Amino acid sequence: MNRCFKTILCTAAFAVIANAQPAPAPTPAPAPAPVAEIVPAPVAEVAPVPEAQVVAPEAAPVPVAEVAPTPEAAPAPVVEAAPAPEVQAVVLDSAAAVVKDSAEVAKATEALVSQVAAQPKAKKKRGSRAPKNDFAVVDVPANFEIQAKKVMPVNSDWSDNNLDQWWGRANLQVLTESENFQGKVHLRMYPNGYKGDVSKDGRDYFQLYEAWAWQKGDYVNFKIGRWDNTTRFGSKSFGGYVDAKKNKNLIDPSKNVSVRASGFMSSYDPENAIQFGLNNFSENVTLDVALVSGDANLNRGDLRVYFGFKELSGIQDLDIGVGYRSNVFDGIYSKETDVTHTVDFAVRAPIVREAGALKNLNAFLEFALIGLDDQEGSDEREDGGNIPSSCNPVGPLLGGLDFSFYRGLDKIIIEAEYDSHRAKYGKDGKKLDHIKDVQGSIYVQKKLNDRFTLNLGVQSENNTKDFSFAGRLQGRIN
Repeated sequence: MNRCFKTILCTAAFAVIANAQPAPAPTPAPAPAPVAEIVPAPVAEVAPVPEAQVVAPEAAPVPVAEVAPTPEAAPAPVVEAAPAPEVQAVVLDSAAAVVKDSAEVAKATEALVSQVAAQPKAKKKRGSRAPKNDFAVVDVPANFEIQAKKVMPVNSDWSDNNLDQWWGRANLQVLTESENFQGKVHLRMYPNGYKGDVSKDGRDYFQLYEAWAWQKGDYVNFKIGRWDNTTRFGSKSFGGYVDAKKNKNLIDPSKNVSVRASGFMSSYDPENAIQFGLNNFSENVTLDVALVSGDANLNRGDLRVYFGFKELSGIQDLDIGVGYRSNVFDGIYSKETDVTHTVDFAVRAPIVREAGALKNLNAFLEFALIGLDDQEGSDEREDGGNIPSSCNPVGPLLGGLDFSFYRGLDKIIIEAEYDSHRAKYGKDGKKLDHIKDVQGSIYVQKKLNDRFTLNLGVQSENNTKDFSFAGRLQGRIN
């Protein structure tokens, strides 16, 4: 018992002495150093010392374990693990700030892109050079047309024929287009079965309707060949006055045959010409100057000038055309020729857009002074060498409405023409009666499918009170 008591007493004394000694200073003091190296300067304001002091008392009992040498191992993990939550919080806060800044930058970028997209496109600089690599696209469209017309006489004799006009033709074209060049060859073929008035000998008839090449340079466009010059702003029966001629032969009225095109889907005959254009000097104005001649010896010819205006400031919706034409080259080798001048003005303007089934409604107007006579000349001239009142210029006026639809009919055109100087003599030299100053036309177009389009019209006929029905079926082959 004494030995046990002594042993217990010695152990108790040793424990009292051990507890009486001060606790060894924990090594966590150098712990803030690594925090200062990892965390930026602002984070250094958060001192980890208080937490180390709080944790230190808990670490003190660790040496009680007699087996493990706790003085070195115990404090190390506690001190190094303490600042980890703060470092993680700082890192998370920094990441959140970066994400926030990225979101703001993305938002600002999106706003800038929207602002740039809303701005109008930059205009093409004058005289901008075309690319040197000019890749051409070639297309060979082919179609056919069949047209029939029946005159319903009011003041004329009724015809003995079922139809007053019945013809058909096939069209074969070769089109070439690129950035700097356009070209076209248009061949019309009239088979014997639908010869109409073009084939008199019972054989098939072939006509080279158009053949031209158009080169677009940096400043000047050049076009040469044969093409249809008819310029209209919506009309299908009247208009195109810049290329019209005046009936003025007073010596022999039987020769006073009108060369002005009129009728269902009419157009003027193609002409041989050389044309210079200035299409690059402005986006809103085009200018074409052409020298036109059909004479084999180039003794006769016309000067044709046409201005086009689109999207002008303040009147962006208006399309305006101004034309001038004169046979200035006719009088060089012929004293009998009377040089005259024609001035033409045309405009097209929208009235309604996107209204139910109505796609758009446009109004068009055209006025011209045809055959301005500004000189006296030889007695051999067609007008007798003087300028009588009957040779005053012809002043036709055309007006109409152009309807386009999404459903039902594709297009309806209603037009009327006023002309108080219509030809009063027919091709046979006989005087025509019941000449009307006002003539009208209604044109209807319907696309039947991807291949066929039907055109129908009712218009004044024979320069009288007569009218006619006409129809044309167009079919696309390829």
